[in-house]
Amino acid sequence: MLMKKFFTFISMALVAMSVNAQTDETYPAVVNGNLSAEYAAVVGEDGKTAKNVVNGNSIVKFGTANVSVEAVGSGEPENIEGTGAEQITVGNVISAEEHTYELISIDATKPITWEVANQGDINFSYVKGKGKPAVSMVAEEIVTEGEGTGTYKVKYDAFDPAIGGEPVSGLYYKFTTAVDGALKVGIWANKGNHSTFLVDSETKQPSEYLVEGYINGQNWTADDLAANKCTEDQVGKKKFMSNDEIRALGNPDKPWIIGAGNQPFWGNVVIDAKAGKTYWVFQGTTQIGFQGFTFAPGKSKEDLTAIEPVKTVAAKNADTAIYNLAGQKVNNSYKGIAIQNGKKFVVK
Repeated sequence: MLMKKFFTFISMALVAMSVNAQTDETYPAVVNGNLSAEYAAVVGEDGKTAKNVVNGNSIVKFGTANVSVEAVGSGEPENIEGTGAEQITVGNVISAEEHTYELISIDATKPITWEVANQGDINFSYVKGKGKPAVSMVAEEIVTEGEGTGTYKVKYDAFDPAIGGEPVSGLYYKFTTAVDGALKVGIWANKGNHSTFLVDSETKQPSEYLVEGYINGQNWTADDLAANKCTEDQVGKKKFMSNDEIRALGNPDKPWIIGAGNQPFWGNVVIDAKAGKTYWVFQGTTQIGFQGFTFAPGKSKEDLTAIEPVKTVAAKNADTAIYNLAGQKVNNSYKGIAIQNGKKFVVK
């Protein structure tokens, strides 16, 4: 009887482990050099121009078991001549000094595209969209010598962390998570000195994130080689940088700037996501590229960072023991996530 109860306990424990053990979920935006199926379904024969444009927006929906995503791209409005009645839908009227602004939705836009780009030397493929992100978009009448001209231009207001808000136009990604976990989003930021935000839909404020990846001009050096941090063939090539290394380049008073200077960035931003919450991912005043995402249920953002994309040090220091994530010693034929000298990396 005691033995039966013991086996029953073990069975229950195994069932509980199988329920609680949730694997990481991934979504690649580019597959074998082409747009993923969800993106490909909304573009035309040229493989990039969106054909599902409604009110100036092209929306792509995708996700995994615990994450649902909407990618929103907006075209830049065509010139709005005259009253623009056939091109804009007028909403609430607000005043600012002597000017009058009319909230609008754009019906006529320049072509919206979803297309593949790739930074070849680091093999980083991503989707490029269109649209300058803004928390408000209004039609502003052009005034000359105090008189309205009957011609309108679009005025964009960018996100301001001091005020908060949410994007209403432009290019942004909307993530909703069903359970707690770590959300890692792969991005391309063409202008690293422009702010990158992951905004909490509830507070309308940016969430703190970790960042890792490549910054243009930050390369492996001969000093790195001497310190066994890279291999000889990597000297002069882009360096995969940790959160601490990237933050050291920037200004602590500007935490939403990735790195320093007007240099492109390719890599990941990672947050602790909460169940039932929505997060917007976008750059403050320019477009953002999207590589894909990984969601790790029940984990923290630290669990999804500091993993080098290619084995470097391990190959150079073959005499140092290598372990898998279970703590088991492995040999040089092992493939997957490994640990050596306290560092995680991927052996391909």
